[in-house]
Amino acid sequence: MRPETDRITSVGPEIHLFEPSGYAGVFQHTCRLGELLARTGRHVVLHTGHEHEEVRLEGVELCPCSWWPRDRPAGARRSAAIAGRFVGRTLPHLHRRVPRGAVLHVEGIAAAGALTLAVLGVARIGHRRVVYSPHDTFSRRGRVDGALLRIALRVPHAIVVYSRADVEVLRRRGLRAHCSPLVQLVPRPTEEERRKWRSAWRADADTSVVLFAGCIRPEKRLDVLIESARDWPADRRLAVVGEDRGGWARCAELARAYGVDVAARVEFLGLDEFAAAISAADLVVLPYDKASQSGVLAVARRLGTPTAAANVGGLRELASQTFAAGDPHDLNRAIDTQLAEGRAPDPASDDHRAVDVHLLAYRRPA
Repeated sequence: MRPETDRITSVGPEIHLFEPSGYAGVFQHTCRLGELLARTGRHVVLHTGHEHEEVRLEGVELCPCSWWPRDRPAGARRSAAIAGRFVGRTLPHLHRRVPRGAVLHVEGIAAAGALTLAVLGVARIGHRRVVYSPHDTFSRRGRVDGALLRIALRVPHAIVVYSRADVEVLRRRGLRAHCSPLVQLVPRPTEEERRKWRSAWRADADTSVVLFAGCIRPEKRLDVLIESARDWPADRRLAVVGEDRGGWARCAELARAYGVDVAARVEFLGLDEFAAAISAADLVVLPYDKASQSGVLAVARRLGTPTAAANVGGLRELASQTFAAGDPHDLNRAIDTQLAEGRAPDPASDDHRAVDVHLLAYRRPA
């Protein structure tokens, strides 16, 4: 196996990565991908949100050309403002900035609905190699958006997804996709950072912390984990970290009704704090109803924290244990089994394989 620090020299076109928000899992994935691609000797530009997370990326040019406010409440006015600036500023900028013959790889949440079609369509003008990674092969925004997403998947020259499950989903739709490991930007937490989280959770050395980490959406089924916690022993504690996306109020009410004590920090966390929380937990649980893959699983795997995930989509490919989606009793079986086994081993790096898959997708047919 090649050392992770190897620099692979190659000759090829410029690579332009586009992730419009500048924060959270898809952005952090794109940052890590950019770093790895830069090691091949290519010029890599990451086009992203104007309020992007503070990151230090070796060899990657950051271009904050997308207007994507992080502190404004979600709603029709925010969406309309984003779309207006996207069409009026970001798309013309990308058309000017990405030269003929370059690669433009569209990542994640820009890849939804009409904005996806717009950026992919503009990218196809000018003899560029257009690559698309939807990150979710389903829509969270209803039937119309789902139809637009299916159309968008037919626009690029190549598609890269991050689970074998998504490859199969697209195959059934008559589409071919490259499958890459989901690399993530993962800082290594210090022991002091881990201790701070354990203290915040009021967890001593004899307490097992079971953590739900990431956006709290209804379909991510934190309620199933809360139901399972009704039957936990006294030395097990439920912790929650992440931003509320419409799922927390019901879950908090459920926890109160069941008498389940939840150590919750419901807000967006910077990457360093988020990684430290995952590292400090004894087990990370993903009780989702639906998923393509998960940056939380990828981060936990890289940090050596064991995981239990619902047996849906690509989650089963990375989780230490799986359980039947929506079943709190089977979830408790998976939790008991994994906690008895202990921490997962630190896995080998997927970095080189990810680079190889992406460069194959970026290659023009002979």
